[in-house]
Amino acid sequence: MKQTWLIVLVLLSISQLLASCDQPTKADNEGPPKEQQEPLTMENKPVTEEKGIFYDLNFDYETNSLVLLDLGTNSKLKKVTLDKNSFSKNIEKLNKGFAVEVLSADEPVSVKKSSGLEMISYPQPIRNIKIQIYSEDLQLEKEVDFTGILPKELLDTNSLKAVSRDGNKTLWSSATSLYVYDAETGKLSEIMNEKNNTIVIEKAHFTNSNDQIVFYGSQVGDDEEDFTYGLIELDSDQVMIHKEKQFQGDQIYVSDRYASITDVIKPRSNTSSGRVLLLDLQTGETFPIQVDGTESTMARVTEDGKYLVAVKQQEDKSYRIRQYELKTSEIVKEETFQSAQLPSAVHRIMTSGNPSIYYILIYAEGGLYTYHTFVCEE
Repeated sequence: MKQTWLIVLVLLSISQLLASCDQPTKADNEGPPKEQQEPLTMENKPVTEEKGIFYDLNFDYETNSLVLLDLGTNSKLKKVTLDKNSFSKNIEKLNKGFAVEVLSADEPVSVKKSSGLEMISYPQPIRNIKIQIYSEDLQLEKEVDFTGILPKELLDTNSLKAVSRDGNKTLWSSATSLYVYDAETGKLSEIMNEKNNTIVIEKAHFTNSNDQIVFYGSQVGDDEEDFTYGLIELDSDQVMIHKEKQFQGDQIYVSDRYASITDVIKPRSNTSSGRVLLLDLQTGETFPIQVDGTESTMARVTEDGKYLVAVKQQEDKSYRIRQYELKTSEIVKEETFQSAQLPSAVHRIMTSGNPSIYYILIYAEGGLYTYHTFVCEE
């Protein structure tokens, strides 16, 4: 039942985080003609040592606003209010800043609350799709209107799959069709279509070099338990496909050399596969690394491509972090820590800019974040 509780906590945390934002004013309900920026106070808040590391951007459907948060200090820094019929469903963190997909329709998003959760209904059809690039302090730097660029079948709320870390490339898909747009050249390239592809991409991630795409999804003819994942070389349109049995993908993380794919907790058994899938970006080869139970749901390969950092919550509610050597799966280092507030759950493992240092971000009941610093052993 512990894992079920964690799932409920995470779902509740989303609602609580959104509810913590400012309530909509009359002007918000009427919808401003253009985006508006509004600074929020940070009185008596400590300053994060490294600006931007803990910055996170969310969309608050109640105020129809992008809200910039500092998770390290639990501060709301700024918000940008969109037009009443516009909304954002996809936000990607870039090397410095954020890429935001802004969609517009003839009516606003419908938001209803039930049992503490938000029920969101997106309007159709979508009339306009834009990608906006924001700086770390939520200043709009660039905007591309994709309405006249994308094929008509891509004008929906689920077609954007990934944005490169430099913000210059975007990946779009519809069923078995796949397109990449390059903002530097202004060119939309079709990589796959129904004639040469049988893969339906569920999630994708650009590599650090921006010339490869790691993906997972399903393939026509697969068994229900088959998991399809692989690598797309953009220079040659070559696709490398791999299969894994009894695995359900969740997050994709990349370093310069490897990509790692985590899985999810199975709701009936409250277990996971205990495997993290590793993909070598240089050779296209794959191998799983065996970890301890639900560590496979919260793990990432280190930035230098040498280790895997994995976290799990133990029976006494403390957290255990393990550092695994990739090639041998041997445990290099292990440590535990206790969250200052309970109940809590791991939100994600964050990089620091130093390949040896990682932050374990913990979300606690009541909407507060704390973090633990983990230093890899060489």
